[in-house]
Amino acid sequence: MNNIFDLRRFGLYARKEFRENWKVYALGLVGVLAILLYFVYDEWEHAHNASLRKMGYFLNIFRSLSMMMGPMTWIAGSYILKIFSNRQQTFAALTLPVSAFEQFLYAWFVAVPLSILVCFALWKLAWVIAIPYFLANFPDLIIEEDSFFWASNPYFLVYFLGGSAVFMWGAVSLGRLNFLKTLGILIIVGMVVFEWGQNRFLEIIFPNAFSIQTPAAAPWIPQMVTIQSSEGVFSNDIHSTFENIHGFWWVLCVPFLLYAITFLKIKEKEI
Repeated sequence: MNNIFDLRRFGLYARKEFRENWKVYALGLVGVLAILLYFVYDEWEHAHNASLRKMGYFLNIFRSLSMMMGPMTWIAGSYILKIFSNRQQTFAALTLPVSAFEQFLYAWFVAVPLSILVCFALWKLAWVIAIPYFLANFPDLIIEEDSFFWASNPYFLVYFLGGSAVFMWGAVSLGRLNFLKTLGILIIVGMVVFEWGQNRFLEIIFPNAFSIQTPAAAPWIPQMVTIQSSEGVFSNDIHSTFENIHGFWWVLCVPFLLYAITFLKIKEKEI
């Protein structure tokens, strides 16, 4: 018998896990549905704002999709490996006739492709129902056909892949309340490194500037830096000849590295 992966054994394990935890998965769906309904309501309020319509308002349906997928992959990644939160649960998990690779593969499948697919299906259904009501009140309303998150910014994949990887790592490393602990670590790192550190770096480069504005405190989002000084206002994108390497590192290498670390932590607990 294959001790690393067996399809029949994996199927039985997945069915058992899903049968035991379907209520928790359903609760997660309630959470992302609440996020979706909030964005539908928010767009409804924007559509009724006359000043926004005069400025060329269009119905942004993709923003709700991205805001659903992120939290769903985080929560699923954190919960699906909760068996490693304490010694007792870890010991019980190791009595199951499955390998560490099968445990990791099931966790990844639920956290990433399944979560994203379910979110997409719910998002599509909700907007198919909601859009006719928008058009009935505003026949000339423009609906966004292309998403900034998918077409213009491939780095946004870090939000799903990297986020799920971080929370899976937290689940096997930080014990109980690992979701809150991981979220706290991300917030602190984001504030210290990507906010304070990034701004300090720009202040060193532009010592005469008295105002520096950046759109986001994240290294994978292309930066538009606006600098105000006594000589005037300078605004430009920051580009580099190493952008392809930079994107490959954040979009693929970082998530893969974190997934590998998570798998090794599971193997460590198995030993």
